[in-house]
Amino acid sequence: MELLTSDVDQSLNYVFRNGFRLNQHFYSCEGVDGFALGQPRQYLGTYFMTVGFFLLIIYIPCLIVIARSDLMKSSCYKIMVCLGVLDICCILTNSVATGFLGFVGATFCSYPFFIFFMGSLGCGCWMGSCASCILLGINRCCDVNQHLRIRTIFIGRKMYLTISIPILYTVYSLFFTKPILFNSNYMSWFFNPMLPGHEASDYINIAHTINNCVVSMATTSIYAYLCILLFAKSKHFRSESISKTQTQIFFQSVLICSFNAIAAYIYVYMQFFYSPPEVVLIGQLAWQCAHGSVCLIYITMNKTVRRGVIDLFVPRVIRDQARIGTNRTTISRPILSVIGVDAKTRTGTSSGTVF
Repeated sequence: MELLTSDVDQSLNYVFRNGFRLNQHFYSCEGVDGFALGQPRQYLGTYFMTVGFFLLIIYIPCLIVIARSDLMKSSCYKIMVCLGVLDICCILTNSVATGFLGFVGATFCSYPFFIFFMGSLGCGCWMGSCASCILLGINRCCDVNQHLRIRTIFIGRKMYLTISIPILYTVYSLFFTKPILFNSNYMSWFFNPMLPGHEASDYINIAHTINNCVVSMATTSIYAYLCILLFAKSKHFRSESISKTQTQIFFQSVLICSFNAIAAYIYVYMQFFYSPPEVVLIGQLAWQCAHGSVCLIYITMNKTVRRGVIDLFVPRVIRDQARIGTNRTTISRPILSVIGVDAKTRTGTSSGTVF
């Protein structure tokens, strides 16, 4: 009960219930100069901000296209939209906010409320996205193996009850657990604000630790099972096409698992043990990749989404002109080929030589 009370008293829920004031017993910055304790990281800060805005520019249109399309009839894409919203929130924390705070050399006491809020958002949406990833993996397994009994949770109105699980889990993680807090010396986020008079053990987030351990093992197991299923089913199809499909799905699965697992394991490790700055930075980059890689997969591998994004940004007049030009080129080529064949045939008949 004491542990639960401590989590609530150090959460965003406490801040909202107490006039947007942080709990001064755990997060007092009296007499502490946050910028004096930090280290400006202009190059890394610029990188994180640039990549963050780039990912948002790609991700938001992709979500709009999916939400407006017939893809939403699929339970898989309903989960993807939920995951996408959580990814965008995480990108705001692990890329945009990280870049800005690193650029100015901030620590917790530089912008206490801003860092506390963004840390709560990032931590809560990270844990919610982990639940969504597991749900998405189970959904994919059910698509491949339709004999799984758990498949019924994705059918009809049950789907909305199913998708409420990661949403409620996100709400719990956002408002009732301890937030992560930024430190420019490591260009990363920690539960420990590193304030004098407190031990690191005062800020351990048990729920986050359990979450990271579960998601690392669960996603690896689910995607491994998915790859085994696809390999087994590939014997019923043409070897060349299935080999290509196998390679793509396996590559994507390994990437998704790797980024999530690396970020999860490193963030768990560095809450309890000393980690060199290089290892911490790798964990931060893995966290960024875990959320940002999804939109890159959409825009490069999903033709429906890619065309929808183009239609969203390119004016209709320009699109129509481009299509007319393409159609004219397509029509003219067969006509020229027929003329060429006739000409060659005639030449061959008259002179005995075909050019």
